[in-house]
Order: sequence, then structure tokens, then C-alpha cells
Amino acid sequence: MNKELVKKIHDSALDMMSKVGFEEDGHTYKRLSDGKLLAGVTTVSSIIPKDWLSAWGAKEAVKALGYSDYPEDIELAREVFNKIQLLGDIREVDEGVKEYIALLKEAKGASGRKSKTALVDGKVGHSWLEAYCKAKIRGTKLPTMPLDALKRPLEQFIEWEQANVAYWILSEARVAYPEKEYAGTMDAMAMMKTDKLAIVDFKFASHISEDYYLQTAGYQHTFEPYGIKIDQRIIVRLPKTLEIEEWDKENRKYKKIPNNIEVKIVKTPYDFDRDTFLNMLPVKKWINYVKDAKNI
Repeated sequence: MNKELVKKIHDSALDMMSKVGFEEDGHTYKRLSDGKLLAGVTTVSSIIPKDWLSAWGAKEAVKALGYSDYPEDIELAREVFNKIQLLGDIREVDEGVKEYIALLKEAKGASGRKSKTALVDGKVGHSWLEAYCKAKIRGTKLPTMPLDALKRPLEQFIEWEQANVAYWILSEARVAYPEKEYAGTMDAMAMMKTDKLAIVDFKFASHISEDYYLQTAGYQHTFEPYGIKIDQRIIVRLPKTLEIEEWDKENRKYKKIPNNIEVKIVKTPYDFDRDTFLNMLPVKKWINYVKDAKNI
């Protein structure tokens, strides 16, 4: 272990924490020197367009009404069709229309309910990962492995960690660049077995989104004033379900495959990602400004 580097990193993290705190809501960052509210790294990076989102929302809505990517899967379609047929038996037309609207309203909210039906609770998973990394850093007892749906992805994580991570340095660290008016909470920093210092970001998600590249660049930039050179940004996607759908180009249909851990080293140039993130800061400020009713 490079004790000198580890101390330098810990000292920098403590210095950043001494400059930034939270509002009473426990989520909004503020600069302690003057109380100015700061942009959050995640909220800034997440403003980039997500072209897939509208199509996904529409797909979840029609799936709630019986559509399936698998032609042989018609049970839900039959169930919904029968419901609609029964509406025609209601004597009062207006009452039948109200019931039909209620059915459509339920379908409209399908995308919002999607994450709630996942087998794995991402917040609980993040808490376990935090406890695990901190225990490794402090040399204390490791947290008990959950016996529910979290067990599988966390076991896959440990397998990856043991093969690739030399030692953990930070976990759930509050990082900030007060002069540039932003802050965030970084999942972890580790020394890899390749002797590369890496920011590690954990995501319980169905895919790796490009805005994660900007998010991790925002975290990395906070260490530049301290002269700490970070070599890699690594995104570890942990599955929330046992299976995931994949498009079969050859047969032109979806198929289900095992949903396993996915690890990606960010390949986009750090300088490019950092500068893009910094240029997004005023965009986020503008969005917040126009959201304030008194400024419209």
C-alpha cells in the first residue's frame, strides 16, 4: 500500500468535507463559507438528453395494456382484452368510459412503477457496498451478505473486486469544488491491481448510461487542486433483475439472457468529459432559475 498517497487522498477528502455541508433537507449541498447552494454532480450530469427514455416510457405503457416482445406471450393481452370487453356490459356509458380511463391511467404510470418492481433495491445495495468498502479500509468486520435477491449481484461484485482491486481508499466520500460551485458524493476510490488509481462508481441499473462518464469526471476534477492524479474511472453496473432483454439481430426478436455484473472502464477522454461537465454547470443553473415561478 502506498501510505503516502493514501494519506494525501484522505487529507484532501477531509478538506473538501470541511468546506461543504448540507441544507436541512440532507440532500442539497451548500458552501459553508457563505451558505451558497451548490449544484450536485449527479443532477448536473443527468441533464444530457436521454433519447431512449420516451420510447421506453411508451413501451412500458403498452406492455401494461398487454403488449409483449414475445409473440407467444399473450396471457396479459387476453386479461386486458377481457377487461375491456366487460366494460361494454356496463349499462351507463359514462361509467364504462370512466373505468376505461382508469385502465389507461394505470398504464400511463407503468414506467414509474417499473423500478419499484425490481428484485433488487438499489438503495439497500449501495448501503451494503458502502459498509463493505469501509470495512475493508478500516480492517473491521465485513457486513453480512444478504440472503434475498441482493445476494447474487453482491457475490458477483466480490468476485470482481477480489480479482481486480488491490485496496480501497475512499467510500461514500463527499467531494467538492467550492470555487466552481458544485459538490457530490463519490461511491469509492481504489488502487487497482494494475497499480492504477481509480474512481469506482456503483450503479444498480439495467444499462450503463453515458452521463455516468460526465458524473465521474466531475468527481475526478475535485481532486485536481490537491495534485492527485487519477488514472481511471470505472463504472460497475450491478443487476437489479435475474434476466435482461437483449435484441437478437439474427432472428429479429428479443430474448432473455442472464443479467450479470458489468464493469466498464470509461474510454472517453477525461479532459473532454471534465470540460463538458463544467460547461453544463451554467445550464443547470439556468434550468433551476426558470423553474422558480417568480422568475418566469
